[in-house]
Amino acid sequence: MTYKIAIADDHHIFRAGLKSLIDKDPLFKVVIEASDGEQLLEKLKHQKCDLALLDISMPNRDGLSTLLEIKKRFPKLKVMVLTMQKDQEHFKHAMKNGASGYMLKDDAYEQLILGIKIVLKEKQFISPAIANVMTDYYVRSLDAAESSSLDLLTKRELQILKMIASGMANKNIATRLKLSTRTVETHRANLSRKLGARNTASLVKYALSKGLV
Repeated sequence: MTYKIAIADDHHIFRAGLKSLIDKDPLFKVVIEASDGEQLLEKLKHQKCDLALLDISMPNRDGLSTLLEIKKRFPKLKVMVLTMQKDQEHFKHAMKNGASGYMLKDDAYEQLILGIKIVLKEKQFISPAIANVMTDYYVRSLDAAESSSLDLLTKRELQILKMIASGMANKNIATRLKLSTRTVETHRANLSRKLGARNTASLVKYALSKGLV
C-alpha cells in the first residue's frame, strides 16, 4: 500500500525538498502540493489523501484555520503541522483542534519520515524540541500553582498548619495560641477548603511537601 501525502507550504524550495524526501520512501507518494490553505482545500476535493503536512504561516488562509476546515470537511485526514513556531500557544491550538503531529521545520529532514509513520499508525508525533518546551512550561505551571496555594493562607492558618503537621490536636493548638477550640476548628476547616485537603493526613502531607515541618 502506498500512502498519499499532501504538502501545503508557501516556500517552493522547501516544499520541493520535502517532496523529494518523501517520495524516496516506497510507502509514500506526494500527490498534492499547495502554496496556501485555500489551494490545499480545493485540491483535496478532487484527490483523496491519507496525511497532510501543513505550514502555519501561509498567505490567504493560514495553517491553523486550514486545519479547522480540514477537520470539518475531511475528518479522516491526518494532519501534521510543520512549522518554525516553537511557542506553546501555537502548539496547544494545533493539537487541540485536531493535529496529529507537530514538527519543527528544523527537524524535518531528520525526523519527517518517522513522524509520518507514527501519525499514520493513529499515534501522535511531537518534535523533541517542542516536547522539551512543553515539559518546561508544565513544570513551571506546577511550581506556580504550588506557590499560589501557600499565598492563599493567612499567617494564622499557616501557623496552625505547622502545628497540625507536628501532631498537635485542636485542643492543644487552642491552648498554645490562646484561642477557643471552635476558632481552631474554623481555621482548620478553612485550611482544608483552600488546600483541597480531605483529612489530617492530607494536611500533613502538604505541609511536609512545602518543608513547613
